[in-house]
Amino acid sequence: MAKILKMPLGPAARMATTAPQDVLREDAATFDVLRQMREDILCCSLKPDQRLRFGELRQRYQTSVGTLREALSHLVSEGLARTEAGRGFSVAPVSLGDFLDLSELRVHLETRTLADAIHHGTDAWEAEIVSSYFLLSKLGKPTPDDPVNLKREWGRRHKRFHDALVATCTSPWSLHFRSELFDQARRYHWLTMIHARSRRTNEHLELRDAVLARDADLACRLIEKHIRTTVEQAVSEVPGLTMGGPSGQVVRSSRRNKG
Repeated sequence: MAKILKMPLGPAARMATTAPQDVLREDAATFDVLRQMREDILCCSLKPDQRLRFGELRQRYQTSVGTLREALSHLVSEGLARTEAGRGFSVAPVSLGDFLDLSELRVHLETRTLADAIHHGTDAWEAEIVSSYFLLSKLGKPTPDDPVNLKREWGRRHKRFHDALVATCTSPWSLHFRSELFDQARRYHWLTMIHARSRRTNEHLELRDAVLARDADLACRLIEKHIRTTVEQAVSEVPGLTMGGPSGQVVRSSRRNKG
C-alpha cells in the first residue's frame, strides 16, 4: 500500500492554527476502525441509508461495541452517518440536491486553494504531485464487483493526488473545509463512476500538467470542469438520484453558474 508522505510541503504545515484536528492520522484502534468504516461508506461498500447493526459491524471489523460506538459518533459528526433514538445508526442518505450544493461550494474552495498552492509551490510539492499521480494511474478505476480492499486503495490514491495539488496552500481553514467537502462528495463520485456510460478524457493528467506548469488560470478552469462534469454525469446517468435535502433553488443556482 502506498504511504502518504509526511513532509512539510508549505507554510500551512508550519502555522499554528485552530483548524480541527485530523483524527484520521491518529494511531489508535478506534481511529483504525473509523478509517475503515469511513472508507467503506465513501466507496459505497456500506450503501446510503443502510442500517448499521452492531452484530454485523463487530463481525466485519473485528472490534468491540464500545469502539464501534466511538467510531460511529465521529461519522455522525461528519455527516456520513445518522442516528435516531431507538433505531440505532444508519449510513447518511444521498440526494441530487445535496450533491449540487456540495459541488458549488467545492468549485469555490478548490479553485481558491489550488491557486494559492501554485503560488507557494515547492520542489517537494511538485515531487508529491508526480508520485501521487503515478500511483493513481497504476490502478484502473474499480468496478462494483471489485474487492473492498481494492476500492479502498483506489479511494486513498485518488484523494492523495487531489490533496497533493493543494498541499502548499497557506490557509489551514481553507484546506480543512476543502477536504471536508471533497470527502462528502466522494460517495457521489463513486456512484457516478460505477454507473457512467460516457467516456471522459484523462482529467487528472491534464490537471497534473497544468499545475506543474504553474498555470493557475488553466488549472483552476480544469478543476472546475472536473467537478462540474461529474455533476452532469450524475444528473444524467446515476439511477435513483433525485432531489432531496437542499431545496430546488440549489438546482437553479447551479445551472445558472454553469453558463
